[in-house]
Amino acid sequence: MKSLVTSLLFSFLIVTTTGCGSSNGATSDDVILFSTDYGLGVINGATNGPDRHAADVDDAYAVTLALQGQLDIQGIVTSFGNDKARPSHESVRRGLSVLGFDKDVIRVGAEGFLDALPVQFAPAGEEPAVFCINDGVQLMRDVLDRNRSGVVTLFALGPFTDIACLLRAYPDSFNKLKQIIGLVGSGDGTPVLEGIDVVDFNFAMDPSALGLVIQQEAVPFIALMFEASQFGTLSNSVIDTWINSGSAEQQYYGQATEPHAAYWDAIFTATDGQALFDAHTVYYFLNPQLYTCADHMVATAIVGGYPDTSASTTKNFFTVTAGSVTPPDGAVVYTGTVRGCSGFADSDTVSSLENAVQDSVQRY
Repeated sequence: MKSLVTSLLFSFLIVTTTGCGSSNGATSDDVILFSTDYGLGVINGATNGPDRHAADVDDAYAVTLALQGQLDIQGIVTSFGNDKARPSHESVRRGLSVLGFDKDVIRVGAEGFLDALPVQFAPAGEEPAVFCINDGVQLMRDVLDRNRSGVVTLFALGPFTDIACLLRAYPDSFNKLKQIIGLVGSGDGTPVLEGIDVVDFNFAMDPSALGLVIQQEAVPFIALMFEASQFGTLSNSVIDTWINSGSAEQQYYGQATEPHAAYWDAIFTATDGQALFDAHTVYYFLNPQLYTCADHMVATAIVGGYPDTSASTTKNFFTVTAGSVTPPDGAVVYTGTVRGCSGFADSDTVSSLENAVQDSVQRY
């Protein structure tokens, strides 16, 4: 997920719920890609904005859930967001190395907004007529090209910059995706937590990039909305136990998580520990029957201007609704059809998520 507070904040997944949808759960054929602004261990101040605090860590627990589920992770692309893309890359490398995961699948992605289209020209050979390609985008293309169509799920846990670049530069590869599952969206586009306005961070950091992704029709898009993703924490008591009496792996995750948990608790006084926003994406993939979702929801990205590095703007909104919305005059508008997940099938889902996240580290 992301983080960055002012009176706004963090990356949240939003979905408007009417009815219950279902998706196929994980199978042995599934291949996984992550696009993430992973920040576990970046404790001396997130450097992608003026609010100097420990980077958010919920992306890490989406990945540990994937490892616990024995999913075939073939690519992790780090982008700007919680931090810059290169520190995020090192954060992933260290966080997974501690757990014994040493596959060469981590690449650096975007360091800023999606580049504008260049003046048209005749590319040399197979060179795409775009500027946005980086090592991360090339890795996603390679994973898609070596796998058959319809087996690769892409988890979108950060800004959508690299995903939009993949669509723009390599549309044939992009179209082989089985689905994109993202933490983004809310019913009215203005998420609030404990009376504090928060930022739909994964949208706000590059609004047009998400707009391009939702308006394409070839690949299904599942939005885990703020209405659902705001629930679930890794408690301070668990974090403290890991730090004081856990295994080496648990100590690392506890020590790397505690600074952001403390930062979060200082703002949202009713919480206890680290919010698990992004972890909902993988938990949904493994247990779709536990979420209430609605198909054929209208996703609307209203882009009235680009945010500063703290994602603070009142001009950009991303909604997931049963019907269309009326945008303000002068805004650029992107629309698409998505599955929106905004609630839970029963009252035990949040606690089962929390237990699963805890177990995904305590098994080491």
